[in-house]
Amino acid sequence: MSSDSTILTHPLSQFFYYSVLCTIPFYYWRQVTPFLPVDWYITAILGLIVIIYMVNQKHMPALFSNNLNKWFLFFFFVNIVSTIFSPYQSEAVSGLVILVQVYIFIFINLTFLTEKGLVNILPYVLAASVGFNSIIASLDYFFGVELFYVSESARSYGVTTGANNLSLMSVFVIPLLFNKLLTAKSPLGFFGSLFLILINIAGLISSESRGGFLIFFVMAIMVLYINRTRFQPRFFGLAISIIGLCMLLVATAIPDAYFKRQQSLLSEEQDTSIQRRTAYIKVGIQSFFDHPLLGTGTFTFPQVWLDSRETLFFKMAERGAHNTYLDTLVGMGIIGLMIFLGLLSRIFRDFITAIQNFDLVNDLDMKDMASAYLVSFLTVLAYCLLKTLIDHKFFILSISISQVLYFISKNKKDRLYGPV
Repeated sequence: MSSDSTILTHPLSQFFYYSVLCTIPFYYWRQVTPFLPVDWYITAILGLIVIIYMVNQKHMPALFSNNLNKWFLFFFFVNIVSTIFSPYQSEAVSGLVILVQVYIFIFINLTFLTEKGLVNILPYVLAASVGFNSIIASLDYFFGVELFYVSESARSYGVTTGANNLSLMSVFVIPLLFNKLLTAKSPLGFFGSLFLILINIAGLISSESRGGFLIFFVMAIMVLYINRTRFQPRFFGLAISIIGLCMLLVATAIPDAYFKRQQSLLSEEQDTSIQRRTAYIKVGIQSFFDHPLLGTGTFTFPQVWLDSRETLFFKMAERGAHNTYLDTLVGMGIIGLMIFLGLLSRIFRDFITAIQNFDLVNDLDMKDMASAYLVSFLTVLAYCLLKTLIDHKFFILSISISQVLYFISKNKKDRLYGPV
C-alpha cells in the first residue's frame, strides 16, 4: 500500500485486485477455468505487478514490513517442525502449502489496499458480491427458485461452499454497510446500503445457521454501540418504526422451519450436528493429550478424526474440526495455539491503536470505519468457534486490514505530531 501514484494504485491494478475479492463468495464458479481456479490466475497477474514494482522502485511495498511478520515467522516455523514429526506426513505437507497460500494472499492485500479502497470500494465490493450470492440463496429458500445451482438440502447457501460460510460472509459485511448507511451523502448511498444490508440479512436467514443467528445479534449490539454518537434523539421515533416494520416483515416472511431450527439451541435433545461437534471436541482433546507440544501436523484434524472411534457413529469419513482454535491445537499443539492467539492479540491491538490514532488526529470518519472493520474481525473470531477459518479469505483479509489501518493512522499521527 502506498500513498504515491504507482503501478500498485493504477486503476487496472486495482481492478484486478478487487476482481479477486469479488470471486470470494462464488466457490463453484471459481472452478470454471482449466487447471486452476480463476482467482489464482488473477492473483498471478497481481504477483507479476508486485515484481515489476519492486524492480522499478528498487524496494518492497511499504507494508511488507509490518507488526505481524515475527508472528507469521514463528507460526510458520512451528508448522514446519510439526510437519516434520507428523504421523500424517503427506497431509501435513499439503496443509503447509495451504499456509503458504494464506501468506501470499495476506501480502497481496497489504500491497494493493489503499485508504480510498478501505473506505469507498472494499465495503461495497464485498457486500455486493456476498449480496448477489445471498439473492441466489434467498430465491431458493423463500420461493423455491433454484437459480444457477441445484439445492441439496433445506438450508440454502447459493454457490458458496456451505450454509455456515454464507452466514459468516453475510454477517461480516453488515457492520461496514451500516457505517456507509450512516455516513451516506446522498439518497442513493443511503438506500443502496440499506438494500445491501437487507439482502445480506436474507442470506443469513437462508443459511439457517444457528451460530450465525447468535453472532448476528451480538454483532448488532456492537454496531449500535460504536455508532452511538451518530444517533440523534429526533431519529429515535423513525428508528423504532423501521425496526417494528422489519420485525413484522420477518414474522410474516420467514418460514416456520427457520424458527424451529433456532429453537433447537435451547432443546434438551441434541441433533446430529451438535452431537458431531461434541465428538470433534472429544477427539481433539484426546489428540492433544497424545501430541501436546507440536500436534499432529498442519490441518491434519480430518485424519485424526478418521482414525478415531467416534467416526464410526457418524455416516462420514474425513471431517474438519469446525473450530479454528481446536484445529490449531490438534495440528500444531499448545505451542502453535499460543502463537496463533498471540497473533490474534496483536491484530486486535493494532485495530485499537488505529482507532485511537484516528481519534487523536480528529479523523472521526476513519475512526468509525476502523471500528466497523474491527467488529467484522470480531465476528470472524466468533465464527472460528464454528468453522476452521485459517485459510478463509475473509479471515485473511481482516488480518491485512488491521495493518493497513494501523499504517494509515500512524502516518496521519506522525504528520500532525511528529514521529515518536
